[in-house]
Amino acid sequence: MSAAPDVIGVSIRDLIDIYSGVPVRVGDLPLSACFMPGQDTLSLAALQSLGLQPSAIQALARKSAIVQSNLHLVTDEQQMRACISRHFPAVGYLSKPIDTDKVLPCF
Repeated sequence: MSAAPDVIGVSIRDLIDIYSGVPVRVGDLPLSACFMPGQDTLSLAALQSLGLQPSAIQALARKSAIVQSNLHLVTDEQQMRACISRHFPAVGYLSKPIDTDKVLPCF
């Protein structure tokens, strides 16, 4: 990862926590997580690689206003990229790694 000031580093534990609804902070800012619906093939692959069930994350996002502010549901990869940029610092997943000023590969 580059040393650009708007690039964040997160651990696998941070990813598991944020997608599980546990608040994670990057410096003084809350980390957000963008995700696609649980039945999406990419969601299944990405989230199950962290040992998580996408359907549980979707339920968390609907259930609590506190969690909902840090978990953002999107419908496709274009919205995923926009979500990551809009809610910086944020994490998400894509079918192919991309490298822009707001999005870098994570895992």
